[in-house]
Amino acid sequence: MSVTGSEVKEVKTEVRSEAKHPVWEEALVEELVYLIAHLAHAEQHLLEIETELGKPILLQLINDLRTLRKEAGKTLLKVAGIEGKSSGGEYRTGAENLWCTIKHLSMALVHCDENIEKIAKKLQENPKMVEDLKILYEVRRNIREILMALLLHIPRTIDFTNINEVRCREDLCIEEE
Repeated sequence: MSVTGSEVKEVKTEVRSEAKHPVWEEALVEELVYLIAHLAHAEQHLLEIETELGKPILLQLINDLRTLRKEAGKTLLKVAGIEGKSSGGEYRTGAENLWCTIKHLSMALVHCDENIEKIAKKLQENPKMVEDLKILYEVRRNIREILMALLLHIPRTIDFTNINEVRCREDLCIEEE
């Protein structure tokens, strides 16, 4: 099944209407997205520290954060009504691909927020940057709408059991250890 750009726009419109999902569900999904993104960023920062140190002394903390992110991810998928199993092997299932997409979009959303904050601080020095800020607001809005579409609408129309597995599991977060 292929989803077209016009179908995504229709779903994004549905997300705005909130007709199918109570506000609390959408708010919970959004908070779980942020939780996952911030846990992933914490992992990233610890990896940056460890890289500077040149020694693997923070691996246990990194693994602990990864485990917490996996648990938050399982909760997110459950709340969003997305079912799928881990293949447990070298290949990633359709549901795992969706999870990976959600994880990366959640991180992109937080990075966008951080860039908006940085540009906002520079506006007094350079008022022309307001145009950059407007662009990032639109990027952020679209990332959020796509995330909400993936989590609250599109998965209910996809049969993940019929999606072929693909290789690329090295950064898979729902993989069982």
